Amino acid sequence: MVQSHVIARLYWRHGCWGSKVDEYRELFPITRERIYLNHAALGPLSSRSVAALEACAREQALLADHATEARRVRHDAVRRKLAALIGAEPGEVATVKNTPEALSLVAAGLRWRPGDRVVTSDQEFPANIYPWRNLAERGVELHLVPSHEGRVPLEAVVDAIDDRTRLVALSWIEFSTGYRNDLQAIAAACRQRGTLLAVDAIQGIGAIRMDVRELGIDFLGFSSHKWLLGPLGVGWFYCRRELLDRLDLVMVGQGSVDQGSSWLDYDRELWPDARRFETGAPNALGLAGLEASLDLFDEIGTVGVEDRIKRLSDRLAAGLEERGYRLGVRRGPSDWSGVVTFTSERHTPAEIHARLDDGGVSTAVREGRVRVSPHFYNTPEEIDTLLATLPT
Repeated sequence: MVQSHVIARLYWRHGCWGSKVDEYRELFPITRERIYLNHAALGPLSSRSVAALEACAREQALLADHATEARRVRHDAVRRKLAALIGAEPGEVATVKNTPEALSLVAAGLRWRPGDRVVTSDQEFPANIYPWRNLAERGVELHLVPSHEGRVPLEAVVDAIDDRTRLVALSWIEFSTGYRNDLQAIAAACRQRGTLLAVDAIQGIGAIRMDVRELGIDFLGFSSHKWLLGPLGVGWFYCRRELLDRLDLVMVGQGSVDQGSSWLDYDRELWPDARRFETGAPNALGLAGLEASLDLFDEIGTVGVEDRIKRLSDRLAAGLEERGYRLGVRRGPSDWSGVVTFTSERHTPAEIHARLDDGGVSTAVREGRVRVSPHFYNTPEEIDTLLATLPT
């Protein structure tokens, strides 16, 4: 008998949405309230995630410390599932609160020398700027590669990597334009020069397939509350295994070590893997809600999710151009993303956003552009409604 999740993958992979999309839409109560196209800001929770959160809360209310082992097992399971999602080993992944905490582990942990440089771009979200700016007192220079028409030119990034560049820090997908950086090419350039690559992946994980090994990424940080449709306060840090001992620990707690049999044994060794970056008790509620979301992605299949998002975002981009709107950045076969931004010569972004909001369509305004970000459970009809609601 063919399992249901295999059938689901076949439906989504071949574009036969039919009743399956209706079944998945039923899991998201927000679809009964609005046309929600703002996943680049905050993803809504599914009813499965809400049920998992409630079950975890009841577990703590009724069992408290008696459920400690169950929470530990769940934490390990979510780590394995998340690692599989990004092509990493479980021992290369640590739970953190959010993206800036993950990137700050790199900024604070590397052994910098005065005169070292960090190369990034002028399109980065602050989570990928402030950790590096904070190194100025240690003599580290931050270089911002200028963007051009919403893109961060690959050649400009590569040209900026010189003998003093210790690290390139870029977003996988730029939050205000939707441009996808060519991480594989940038990683190759970094390797040629002995430079490390750190990536803010929050605008891609959950929308587009990721393989950290294939792309050549050294460090990765992201949170679960956008495209992964998970709770707030659950972030992840990937550190390539070969680099674990090149990061000094600036925060250490009982969770950083193999605890052994006695809390009073203070000579325990650090975990030999990324668990050393986890200082204490994890966000058990958040992990429970996220696990339900990861299981949903696995049920559908990441290929199906990516294909669905591409179809919807392509439909949106084409419809916008047909109506005379200007896309924030061109979309090519290898640099598209689920984030579509646009402007108008006749209406301000605020006016467009207000018009859509009044029509029950959720979008956002970022850096002078309207930003739209559909997910797999959205429909072509919802995209068409957005286009029909736009001011002429």
